[in-house]
Amino acid sequence: MQTLGTLAPRLKAVYSRSEKSARELAAEATTLLNTSPDVYFDGDPSLNLDALLARSDISSVIVVLPITHQPSVVLKALAAGKHVLSEKPVAADVASGAKQITQYEAQYKPKGLVWRVAENYEAEPGHIAAGRAIAAGKIGKVTFFSSRNVNFIDQDSKWYKTPWRTIPDVSCEYFLTLKRGLTNVFAPIGSVSRRLPGKIPVALTTLTNTW
Repeated sequence: MQTLGTLAPRLKAVYSRSEKSARELAAEATTLLNTSPDVYFDGDPSLNLDALLARSDISSVIVVLPITHQPSVVLKALAAGKHVLSEKPVAADVASGAKQITQYEAQYKPKGLVWRVAENYEAEPGHIAAGRAIAAGKIGKVTFFSSRNVNFIDQDSKWYKTPWRTIPDVSCEYFLTLKRGLTNVFAPIGSVSRRLPGKIPVALTTLTNTW
């Protein structure tokens, strides 16, 4: 939001399960965004998550929680009529992730609610250009595509140290389904991150689809 500058929506409130972390986040937001968000936390019914989601002046929420806790909060926010941007992965395992996506598409997408997963592939210039070319029919009818990328992640990297990769409360394999791209021509695709034997941190991404 800081990078977006004046284009960023106003941050009206922050929530955390503990009052301490909620107030710390609010203080950081005040410093970085020059705003003073309201503070919500568990323990006080008038200031808990339900109270925040009941606010009519809040249309969208960003959910960044430990992956074992995040799915239920995403669904709670959608049930409250809020648009949601959540951190990846979708869930702690494939079955749970697929179930949550199915529930969103059946119950909340028809209502016009948007749930996005914070992955940047759909915003990559190359993917956008390819999508536009396909939509315009410049390369004929596409019946299949496949893309695989393997990247080294150093153990000192902040990306490696994210809790969902380092705290063993989920499987060492992660599943993430990305929704349709900005050009609306890419069907759902998958992304997997795996820590290989020998503790060599590696990221593996696979994008594939058949029409």
